[in-house]
This record gives sequence, C-alpha cells and structure tokens, in this order.
Amino acid sequence: MRERIRKRLTGHRAETLERIQHAVNKTKSTFSGFGRSNSGAYYRAINEDNKTGFAEYMDQSIKFIRHAAPGSSAQYVDELWDGANKLKQDIMAKTPEGTTKVQLGEALDKLIERKVEDFELGYVEGQAMNGTTHQTVNIINSNISNSVLQITQSGKDTISKDTAQQLEQLVNSEEIKALPDETRLDVLDQVSDLVKEIQAPTTDKGKVHRALKRLGGFLSSVASKTVAEIVTKLAVAWAT
Repeated sequence: MRERIRKRLTGHRAETLERIQHAVNKTKSTFSGFGRSNSGAYYRAINEDNKTGFAEYMDQSIKFIRHAAPGSSAQYVDELWDGANKLKQDIMAKTPEGTTKVQLGEALDKLIERKVEDFELGYVEGQAMNGTTHQTVNIINSNISNSVLQITQSGKDTISKDTAQQLEQLVNSEEIKALPDETRLDVLDQVSDLVKEIQAPTTDKGKVHRALKRLGGFLSSVASKTVAEIVTKLAVAWAT
C-alpha cells in the first residue's frame, strides 16, 4: 500500500506541474498584453498560480490517501509530507531569484504545515461551512469576478485594472479561503465594495485609497504580513 500511494502521489506531482505551467503561461500572456511583464504584480500573480496549484495537489493527495487507506490514512503522513516537499523543490527550481521567491517559499511551507496537520487530525477544510454561507461566498465571488472582467476589458487606466486583478487573486488565495467563515465574508464584502468603486464610470481615488487602507489594516490582524502588504502597496499607489 505504501508503494502504491507513493506512486500515485508522484503522478499527482507531474500533473500539478503541468497545470501550474499552464496557469503561469496564461498569466504571462495577460500581463504582456497590458505591458506589465516583470512588474511586481506580475510576479505576485505567478506566485498565486503556484500556491493555488500546490494547494490543489495537497488536497488531491489527501483525498486519495484517505480513499486508499480508510481508517489508517494517518499512517501515511510521511508520504504526504515527502511528496509536498518534492513538489515545492520543483516549483522553487523554476522560480527566479528575488523577494517574491522568498515569499513563495514561505507560503508553500505554511501550506504544507497546515495541510499535513489537518490530515493528521482528520480535519476536512470547509466541511463546517453551512449551505447559506457557502452560497453567499459563491455569489460574492462571482460578482467580484464579473466586475474584474468588465474592468479589464474596459478603457480604465492601468492602476484600476491592476488593482482589480490583484484583489480578485487575493480573495481566491488559499490563505483567505482558510480564514474563519465570518472573517472571510468580511474580506469579500470589503473587496466587493472596492471593485464596485473602481468599476464606477468616475472613480473616486480618495475613496479607493481609504478603503484599501482599511482592508490592509484588517488583513494585518487576520492574515499574514505578506497578504496585508500587497493591499498596503496598492493603497500607496492610489495615494499618488
């Protein structure tokens, strides 16, 4: 059984790397179209592609192990840990040196620690979310995505498009998804209001700046410093 699990996880890693590369290529194409290649937002977006793919690999592997070894899945925590670290090494080997590489490495380490701990405890993330909350999250997320798409395709300036895209990536990041339901909804509500203001025919820059500062301050108390800093930098950009 142990060898079978290792073999399946090896296959999962190869598939994940292909999916991540596809997502990264799409991100590069999008930013290239806006003339924003090699910008800070460009590298942060690629980091999000890597983190999302990595989290999906962990969830897929955990699901397989629990299916293959019901009742004794915790015995295979070493296989899960080893597979995750091998995938991290593959991802980091393809990531250019710099601050964003350091941030990506830290984020992947946190994902490994949390996912492995949840696996050992038998915890299934998101299982406790009731139907009403889940539906609300889906509605808000859908509204944000639709608004961001409209902003991206509109004649809005670069800062508006860049901010909208980064906010969408933020709410879809694994870190925000892992927040308690009430806190996550608070973040979604704030981002939804921000995107609506950016989408308005005449955007009040001062209002956007103040809202970004509030969101950054809120995130600093419920999420990582890296996430809060992304929003803080956006606020600074809108102040100039």
